[in-house]
Amino acid sequence: MEARRPRYRQDGAAPPKHGHPLANLTELMSLTATDPAPGATPRQIPRRYLALGLIVVAIILLGALVIVRDNSSPSSTSTVETFNPASSSLVSSMASVPTSAFDTVGVDSPANPVTAPQPTGGATAPLWEASDDGAPKPVVFFYGAEFAPYAAVERWPLIVALSRFGSFSKLGLMQSSATTAFADLSTFTFWQQAYQSKYLVFESVERYSSLNPTGARYLTLETPSGRQAAAVAGAGTGATTFAFVDVANRWALSGASFSPTVLAGLTQDQIAGNLTNPAAPLTQAVLASANEITATICAVDGDHPDSVCESKGVLAADALLHIAAPA
Repeated sequence: MEARRPRYRQDGAAPPKHGHPLANLTELMSLTATDPAPGATPRQIPRRYLALGLIVVAIILLGALVIVRDNSSPSSTSTVETFNPASSSLVSSMASVPTSAFDTVGVDSPANPVTAPQPTGGATAPLWEASDDGAPKPVVFFYGAEFAPYAAVERWPLIVALSRFGSFSKLGLMQSSATTAFADLSTFTFWQQAYQSKYLVFESVERYSSLNPTGARYLTLETPSGRQAAAVAGAGTGATTFAFVDVANRWALSGASFSPTVLAGLTQDQIAGNLTNPAAPLTQAVLASANEITATICAVDGDHPDSVCESKGVLAADALLHIAAPA
């Protein structure tokens, strides 16, 4: 009779009871069912200690993450505004756009429609004047914010227009916010700007910085004076609408003259370098808007200088805005 094959557990032997140290293990082949392998029952750690341990580990990990974040924070989390001056060559390139380019463009910008300044009250509106050298002169006022893309756009034609009446000795480089629509537009900031002209006074307020250290609010940079705040309120656009341009309380423009997409992906040097080419869509948008702003300034400063106010491009803007041509 064939011998029975040995089994790992004797017939009729019960498996280890639940909770037995070997209940979930396979028995060793060298052991019999009646001789279980010796071993001490592991001590169970109370659940409250496990929970406490997990909490401590979580706190340690969180602290480590905070330290890493603080040590590797990008510059955008800074709470201190830093002035980055535009090079003299860049400022000069915007001040030396040839008259022929202005005249060729006139007010035509077919690829990028331009919004012109609007009269605020015609010849009966009180003239906004100020003095920086003893004689009262008409005020050109800009209200913007460094983070705002529409303000980023409007500084370009405004700087080009103002450069026909005077000169900037100090102008800062700036990028619009990276987290808004039309992100990272190359532009300038009028914070700490310095401008001189025989014909007008330029005032500016950059209400908010480009810095947003908490992700919840851009830092306040400059506060408007009473007269400046009144100009903003009188426009009816609200104190957080950027940009706003006021020409001596006679002409005003809220928002941007043209779409921010025109500047997308370009540096300040690339944009300024385009301004000598009247066939370029970017140039047409900037110079058409600059001609219109120039025409409104000529209308309030007595049409000076003649070489600017009587140029072909400015006369085209006069016709568009229904401004009487210089005598």
